[in-house]
Amino acid sequence: MSCHFQRAWKFSGRMKPTRNINVNHSKNTRMLFTITICVVVLLATNKTSWSQDAMFSQFYGNPLYLNPAFAGSKKCTRLILNYRNQPFPAFGTFATYSISGDMYSDKLSGGLGFNVIHDSRAQLLSHTQAGAFYAWQSRLSHTWSISLGFQTSYFNERIHSENLVFPDQYNPGGGTGASGETFSSTFDSHYIDFSSGFLIYNKNFYSGVSVHHLNQPERGIFQDQKLNIKYSFMAGYDFALTENSRVNTSNNITLSPNVIFQSQSGFTRLNYGMYAHIENFTAGLWLRHNLQHPNTLIFTFGLKQVNYAIGYSYDYSLSGFSSPQGGAHELGVLLNFNCPAPKNTYRILNCPTF
Repeated sequence: MSCHFQRAWKFSGRMKPTRNINVNHSKNTRMLFTITICVVVLLATNKTSWSQDAMFSQFYGNPLYLNPAFAGSKKCTRLILNYRNQPFPAFGTFATYSISGDMYSDKLSGGLGFNVIHDSRAQLLSHTQAGAFYAWQSRLSHTWSISLGFQTSYFNERIHSENLVFPDQYNPGGGTGASGETFSSTFDSHYIDFSSGFLIYNKNFYSGVSVHHLNQPERGIFQDQKLNIKYSFMAGYDFALTENSRVNTSNNITLSPNVIFQSQSGFTRLNYGMYAHIENFTAGLWLRHNLQHPNTLIFTFGLKQVNYAIGYSYDYSLSGFSSPQGGAHELGVLLNFNCPAPKNTYRILNCPTF
């Protein structure tokens, strides 16, 4: 699930006595009422609610979100679009949108990038961030290179009180009316955030670390609550089972095992899996778990061309949490522009696309 509020909630309003609800209300109305009650319970508690950042299963389909050091790593000018949807209790209830882009600059000896992410939860809670990236890149030797990335982001988190529905709005005859509850229109939080990352790589291997929310900004709406640091470690290896001796190596068959470990606010997540690249097609299988037990299988399929790539992934829950409609769906689109001819002065980071 893409919910990731991490703050202390405090709510002093009182709800009026619940009226009888017509049993003939539509399924969508009951669903909205259930979601609203859950959110109101969350707002009414005085305890701290802990969670995590938004999550993408196509880890390398959104590389700047994973590690700022990926900015400019492909040397092409890239535009990346991502969409993640978990259809529970209805399609679109929890959805995350992302657009990012990056490019390499010889004058800056590194890459520049940006991203914009919007996360919507039941049209009641939303999270929006916009970030700028710079990654300095250099060669350590003839075979090894490094990248050191920095990120500055603006964050906005908001409670959409205008979409809340309370029991006193329901009429026994059906439909809804005005509520006696009153809310302020200032249920949002704004803050600036800083992150950094590091990568070391050669032709086939890469490894890196990223640290997000270095300044631990205050993000509370009802009371101050720090956004805790998120630590990520990633590594992977790319090796060919067959290799075409011609200049065009699109027919190569390669395997790429990878591992990603993340920790934030006492929560840990281990993702490990493998991609198989056959000609222009990619297939992947990943397992995600929290070190106690596995909870998600991730299936990925993609098509990769010189100027574009399209990937689809599906999260299948092993914990029984998924709704009858299924697990989370994710779509990624990558567009490449102005890809230069290879030069000896830099090395392209050869990591998975999806």
